[in-house]
Amino acid sequence: MSEFEYLAVFISIIFGISVTHILAGVIRSIYRGEKDQTHNVLTAFFFLVLILNWWVGYSWVGQEVWSFDKFLIIVIWAVSHYIAAITLYPPLSAGVEHPFEFRRNWFLWAFSAAAAMDILQTAARGALFMPWYYLPFVLHYIVVSLLAVFVNKAGMHRWIAWYLLLVTASWAFVVRRFLVD
Repeated sequence: MSEFEYLAVFISIIFGISVTHILAGVIRSIYRGEKDQTHNVLTAFFFLVLILNWWVGYSWVGQEVWSFDKFLIIVIWAVSHYIAAITLYPPLSAGVEHPFEFRRNWFLWAFSAAAAMDILQTAARGALFMPWYYLPFVLHYIVVSLLAVFVNKAGMHRWIAWYLLLVTASWAFVVRRFLVD
């Protein structure tokens, strides 16, 4: 087993648990009859982010010399996505009528941290400016998420959720369709 394969298994487990957590949360929401459009759209958005980043993680396959700092950055990058998944469907929400609405800012902060870790892992891979618009694009995710944190209006949150989903779908199916830097 190569170093990359060793790391890829570990990262796949973390991303797999994240996807499983979101799918379980969706099923619980359907079972409870919850119909929060913003939460559903953010769920679709973050599900796509997880799958996309799992896919992009394969970009490390050509790395020949590994160091502990690169290993640690990749692990923290994956864990940051898991933390965001947990905040999207918080585990201890008993007694809270609208658990996501109550903790929406937690998800936005956690997603911002995951985006920042994405920048760090991309820089560690040496592809920060491949394509040249990668860095401004990911930074704009952070700005939009923080805008939602500080402008606490339901209509704005709904618009931002749809915006994030549509922009991420465009990014996934156009820019990151193939793993070529």
